[in-house]
Amino acid sequence: MSLRYAVLTLLDIEPGSGYDLKRRFERSVSHFWSASHQQMYRELHKLHDEGLLDCTEQAQAGKPDKKIYSLTDSGRAALADWVRRPAPAQKIREPFLIQLFAGHHLENDQARALVRKQLDEHRALLASYVEQNERVLNSDPALQERYWLAHQTLLLGIEAEQTWIQWAEKLLRELDQR
Repeated sequence: MSLRYAVLTLLDIEPGSGYDLKRRFERSVSHFWSASHQQMYRELHKLHDEGLLDCTEQAQAGKPDKKIYSLTDSGRAALADWVRRPAPAQKIREPFLIQLFAGHHLENDQARALVRKQLDEHRALLASYVEQNERVLNSDPALQERYWLAHQTLLLGIEAEQTWIQWAEKLLRELDQR
């Protein structure tokens, strides 16, 4: 999947500025897709140049005009075409796992510190996803129904983080025994 379809999907939900889109991105799909601000803005410009997005400028007091992006009919058609195609399964790309794979270069304390750091980060991610889930469960029932499949991706993110945490905790216990 490319960033273009993540952008089209989020703008299909609601038009917005690049800043709005980045915030929406962080609150909705960041558990399975990442992008920097620069990547997001490059993709917005590219999609606009291709005619898949409209852009209107909104005046702001004391600030540059705000660009608000929305899908064109062509953008909506491109998204609808893409979402109907099967997506290939992605293998994970996790730099930390490469570090562990080369872990024979680490002292036990160093390995423990690396695992502990990852464990803390995954616990923070889990807390964030659980908080997002609470917002979803407290939202308008009509929105919950419309975005039921989107919500399933968050639930998978929660399960993935729980599994990661269990694995890391077990690894730490085993490192303690060495």
